[in-house]
Amino acid sequence: MKNGVADVAKLMKLVKKVGVKDPVPSAGASSEGKDPIEVLVYSFLLWEATAKQADDAMAKIRGSIVDFNDLRVFLPNEIVTLIGARYPLALERAQRMKTSLHSIYLGQHAVTLDHLASAGKRDAKALIEALEGIPPYVSARVLQRCFGVHVIPVDDRLVDLLIEAKVLSEIVDSGELSSWMSRQVKSADGLAFEATIRAFVDDSPKPPKRPTPKPVKKPEPVEVIEEEVAPPAKTTSKKAASKIDKSVKKIPASVKKAAAKKAPAKAPAKASAKKTAKQTAKKAAKKPGREESREKDRRQEGHEKSRQESCEEEGRSKVSLPPR
Repeated sequence: MKNGVADVAKLMKLVKKVGVKDPVPSAGASSEGKDPIEVLVYSFLLWEATAKQADDAMAKIRGSIVDFNDLRVFLPNEIVTLIGARYPLALERAQRMKTSLHSIYLGQHAVTLDHLASAGKRDAKALIEALEGIPPYVSARVLQRCFGVHVIPVDDRLVDLLIEAKVLSEIVDSGELSSWMSRQVKSADGLAFEATIRAFVDDSPKPPKRPTPKPVKKPEPVEVIEEEVAPPAKTTSKKAASKIDKSVKKIPASVKKAAAKKAPAKAPAKASAKKTAKQTAKKAAKKPGREESREKDRRQEGHEKSRQESCEEEGRSKVSLPPR
């Protein structure tokens, strides 16, 4: 429990105001209260109710059963019929009571707690608190009345009344408040303190119901209308180029080696150009070019034509001369 939630001074002032009261019998009126099972059943009836309501319901149960094993066998609805449908938390109370009695039966093959008479307080506390379905108020009251454990029983009804009395500033867990109260009171005064608190609960009007938290509504989905926007102009920057380079997966070295073995080795462009130039120069040195040979042929043909023309002119001149 958080610090500052409970006010010790106001609690002790309230106890002093209520005064000393006789404790409520462990198992209700007309009972010695020596059987832990009987104390357990009566504590279930006293949880979140008044002592008068618990006494009336306990009398009805005693008149309808042979032993408390019959109560274990009853259906929850049958238990509700016994104690009355208008009893506070009637159905939940009946279900918890039946579940706890059945839990005892599974462990001992009988509805009894006599085996805890020789056990220590720690063992008894561990076993009682481990019972299925048992509220902290019921386990605390059984341990206090039957096994001498110093603990103050507290339920939610007491928590709400202490909030109205300004002893508590907010709602707290009943088990945590029980532990806190037990530390404020000496063990020798525990039973008298519990009797005073019990009288305060029985004499106070029923507190109002706690407000149930409202379910949180989920926000309705909002429709988002997307506007058409012209795509921005593509710009290649250094950062974008570097991102593209990084995004490209690197080729593994093994793949590169395999590709190099399969592909023929290609000579560099500069070396191949030099080789072709040398080869053409060598060919040109060894054999004349076609153009030079054609020019020589044309020259020879021209010389032969000129010779023939000169010969023909000489013959004509000889023929045309008159005889002497």
